[in-house]
Amino acid sequence: MNKIFLILIIFLSLVSFNKVYSAAVTPTSYINTVHSVMLCETGSSETTCLNPVILGSEGTTGKSFDLSSTTAGESAGGIGSLSSVPYGKTFTWFQVILNRNFTVTAAGSDDTAACITGGGDASAASGATPADGTRDNTASNATAQVIRIPDNTTLANHMNGTDAIDGTVTANEEPAGDPVDGDTPYIKFRIELSAPFILKPGRMPNVQVAFDLANAVQFDDAAACLVWPNAPSVFIKFVE
Repeated sequence: MNKIFLILIIFLSLVSFNKVYSAAVTPTSYINTVHSVMLCETGSSETTCLNPVILGSEGTTGKSFDLSSTTAGESAGGIGSLSSVPYGKTFTWFQVILNRNFTVTAAGSDDTAACITGGGDASAASGATPADGTRDNTASNATAQVIRIPDNTTLANHMNGTDAIDGTVTANEEPAGDPVDGDTPYIKFRIELSAPFILKPGRMPNVQVAFDLANAVQFDDAAACLVWPNAPSVFIKFVE
C-alpha cells in the first residue's frame, strides 16, 4: 500500500495577529498532531473542501509529527494511502484536520525582552488564552511547551474550526473567516495543489512537499512573552 508522505506544516496566518510589540522566531522543535488527511474535488476553494476523499485517519488520538527534524522536501511521516481515491476524478485541494494544540521549543525576543518557551512561569494555553512563556536571556534554557490557537482567533480563509475529523460540516463548525471557539478542538487546513491531480490506473504517485519553519513561532509582550503558533510555508505536489 502506497504511503502518503506528509510534511504537515501548520500554515497559521492568523489574520487577527497584528501586535505592535512582537517578534517571530524559528523554533528548534515544532510538533503538531494530525487527525486525518483528504483530497478535495475540483470546484473546491480556500474556504471549502468539496466531496472530501479521506486518504488516512488517526482518529481523535491523532498522530504527531516533529517538523523540525525533517529536511525540506522529505517526509515527516506517513499517514494514509491513495487506495480510496477513485480513478478519473479531478482533485484540486488537499485538506488536513489538525489539532489546535502544538508543542514547540523556541527562544527569541518579544521585541522588548528575551523570551523562551517553558521555564518557571510557563503554562499550557487554556482554550481562552494564549500560552505564557517566560523571560530568560539564555536560549539553551528553552524547553518544550504546549501552545494553542486560542478561542476567538480569526484565521485566514484557508482554515476554519471544526469538531469533526472526517471532513463533514457539523452544527458547531465555524465558517472560514469566523473566530474559532471552544466547541471546535480541530482546524481544517486547506492547501491548493500545484496542479490538479487525477489518479490513473497503474500509477501510484508520491506526495512531494517543500517547507520552511522560519518565523514559525511568535512571541508577544502584551502579557510577558505570550507564545503563538505562526506561519511556516508549504508547497505540495504529486510526483509519479
